[in-house]
Amino acid sequence: IGSYVTNPMDVIKTRLQTDSGSLSSMGGGAAQYGGSILKCAALTLEEGGPSAFLRGSVPRLLHKVPANAFFFLFYEFFRTVLQ
Repeated sequence: IGSYVTNPMDVIKTRLQTDSGSLSSMGGGAAQYGGSILKCAALTLEEGGPSAFLRGSVPRLLHKVPANAFFFLFYEFFRTVLQ
């Protein structure tokens, strides 16, 4: 559930990080979002609708679910061993 709640923020963060303006020192073009979170969110909504904010959620869950499973497995194991 947490991954779905935070995924829209992750989409905006990734779009801002990969904005062409961030590459201006390397000869990139003009920034599409200008570093503005609100502008990025508005253009993302306009471009892909509400579902655009959930892009990438499946690969993120494919990483998070096994990682959390191993965390709890090892936590319980070491909790038992160290008692």
